[in-house]
Amino acid sequence: MKSTKKTPEFKALELKLNENTISPHVIYFKEHSVREHTNDKPSGRTLFIVNIPPYADEKGLMNAFSAAGTVQSVIFSTKPNSTSTETNLNTFLKKPQKPSFKVCYLVFKKVSELDKALKLTKLCPMNSNGHEIKLGMKKWIDEYNNSIETPKAMKERIEAFMKNYDKKSEEVEKQEKALEQEDSEGWVTVTKKGKVQSFARSEKVENKIMAKEEKNKKRKELKNFYTFQIRESKMKHIVALRQKFEEDKKKIAQIKQSRRFKPF
Repeated sequence: MKSTKKTPEFKALELKLNENTISPHVIYFKEHSVREHTNDKPSGRTLFIVNIPPYADEKGLMNAFSAAGTVQSVIFSTKPNSTSTETNLNTFLKKPQKPSFKVCYLVFKKVSELDKALKLTKLCPMNSNGHEIKLGMKKWIDEYNNSIETPKAMKERIEAFMKNYDKKSEEVEKQEKALEQEDSEGWVTVTKKGKVQSFARSEKVENKIMAKEEKNKKRKELKNFYTFQIRESKMKHIVALRQKFEEDKKKIAQIKQSRRFKPF
């Protein structure tokens, strides 16, 4: 018989703001066990927590699990993921995050501290060790004040963003130049940046383009499609023939007067 590996079950404990909290929130946690661990979520030292309320912060969770040991890092996420959480410099403007329940990866310094955390029967209040989670009007005021960046911080963020952008642009340009070189068989890869040189949009060039467009429009129009169009075109053709006949008669009369008419 094949041995079946038992998956660890979640443990439920109450998460309190203060000791006098009447209706505490319940969180569920277990050891973070996946096939591939990342550097920020090491194996044997990471605690996976779900159902965390929106008002909980890093310091508050550190205080809650302080009885187990020293917490090295706290990583929040909207949903479970196994990828590394690095600072994203691709987007300059920060996207506003909606308050919602989230998951957390709590990393301890030692493996023994994770074992102690899994054996806890009670969590410490988040508002302890001089830390206080602000709610209501105080929280909104702090969020607004923190959203206003100082010129120095904004300058540093802009420089970091532009440095990352320039680096990526140089890499893309080098790759395209490498592709444009002939390979061993003499083939050249066509890239997005073509070698077609642009022309100056002068008034003469614009008039030529507009005339070409008008010509294309006239070519697309249906001619002699309806019965009245056929009738009108025939009448115009007969009138044109009559005009040409009258003009030819006048030319013959002029030639006769000048005595240069020699029909034979």
